[in-house]
Amino acid sequence: MICLLWSLALLGNPQLLVGPPVPTSEIQADEPWLLETLPLPEGEVLEISALAIWHTDRVLAATRRGEIWEVEGVFDKNALDCSWRKVMEGLQEPLGLLVQKDGSVLVIQRGELSRLVDENGDGVFDSVETICDEWLVGGNYHEYNFGPVRDRDGDLWLTTNRAFGSQPFGAPKWRGFALRIDADGHMHPECSGLRSPAGVGIAPWGDLFYTDNQGEWVGASKLSQLIPGAFYGHPFGVASCDDPLWPYPHPGETPNRVLMPEAAKMLPHFQMPAVWFPYDEMGRSPAGFVFDQTGGRFGPYEGQMFVVDQFSAEVMRVFLEQVDGHWQGACFPFRKGLSCGAIRVCWGPDGSMLIGETDRGWASRGSERFGLERLSWTGVVPFEMQQVSALSDGFHVRFTRAFDPAGAADTESWTIDSYTYMLHSDYGSPEVDLAKCEVLGVTLDADHMGLRLKVDGLREGYVHEIRPSRMRSSEGVALQHPRAYYTLVRIPR
Repeated sequence: MICLLWSLALLGNPQLLVGPPVPTSEIQADEPWLLETLPLPEGEVLEISALAIWHTDRVLAATRRGEIWEVEGVFDKNALDCSWRKVMEGLQEPLGLLVQKDGSVLVIQRGELSRLVDENGDGVFDSVETICDEWLVGGNYHEYNFGPVRDRDGDLWLTTNRAFGSQPFGAPKWRGFALRIDADGHMHPECSGLRSPAGVGIAPWGDLFYTDNQGEWVGASKLSQLIPGAFYGHPFGVASCDDPLWPYPHPGETPNRVLMPEAAKMLPHFQMPAVWFPYDEMGRSPAGFVFDQTGGRFGPYEGQMFVVDQFSAEVMRVFLEQVDGHWQGACFPFRKGLSCGAIRVCWGPDGSMLIGETDRGWASRGSERFGLERLSWTGVVPFEMQQVSALSDGFHVRFTRAFDPAGAADTESWTIDSYTYMLHSDYGSPEVDLAKCEVLGVTLDADHMGLRLKVDGLREGYVHEIRPSRMRSSEGVALQHPRAYYTLVRIPR
């Protein structure tokens, strides 16, 4: 992300505000998802930086300017009548919220992990309790923190940005790390080599993941599993691993100008991503994400991940599978055209997706500077590649609807290219070591909902870009997004 210094806004008293209705996006009769732009309090700057569901059907929205707002009516029949009330102010860059069972709320700030409590039950937070402040700040504008996420053992996880530019208070340790906070509020560094880890979350099965932004030492934006002791490629904070608080082997010296698969062989603790997001094809700055546990209320993607992108103002979709102990999978385009760069996302109680947006300090597409939008499934099932799974000799592709076998069975209608990225100090990496894979055969599933591609030229550690050109549904409808990007870290044996 390209980041600029920003200043805190003046703070007022808690208040109830209702803005003028904003027209929803136009929707065609066959549009699968309805995008609604929700009204904001008139005259307020709501650079939404965190979202959470509170008391079943109310939304908490934090802003980069240090406020927290309660939003009511978002999930009512007419969401354009929703109302906003400020319930907290004076925080410093709150970039994540976590509601606890007792109704209190955890918030990650620049200098600490805090607990907010509504003491008298009036819906306004009265006290701020420090949970952990054992990391230091260097005064750099880019020292953002993300989280918190509670793991299966009850501990909390945070991710920290590396600094860019001067650090007037000195260079603090543990920048570019994943940190675990135990039940006593003590910090434990767990993962190193992160760059700008703008999204962190937990999968339904308990594994932790984070998204990182393309830049120096990060050839392409990526989604990775957080594994204690692992190194993710960026050497900025590696000196911290000399501290006795680091309980794992030192990551070692980072090689410069090597292919990512080669770096994985050279560095024993180097963690390859689960998914690479090819630059501009799949956004530029992935941020928050959620797993679809809506029970089908959001469409035909139960169990898959949705990732929002701050630069490209879009939502992307990810299918994950575990191969030889490593999570990997495919990413797909899902929905472009949000009003602003998206940084946070959460599920509503009705199965709709709520998206918090801001471009403040970061460049992004879209017509607005900030916003809150909601995506709801209309019941229409699009014709899409539902998932792509790796096989020992190719891929298995499932679709959301039955397809016409005529175009599907033609090997000439399938194009698969593979490429990888460089681990180097340059900003980002082009797609390198490109090669074409040959589709040797296509075997159709009996239900015409899936097919098997026999492919020559598969390569471990490479993105495999899959593009069908003649796929049609049984009704003659073309694929809405005729491309998938599978990160083949390991070929099934």
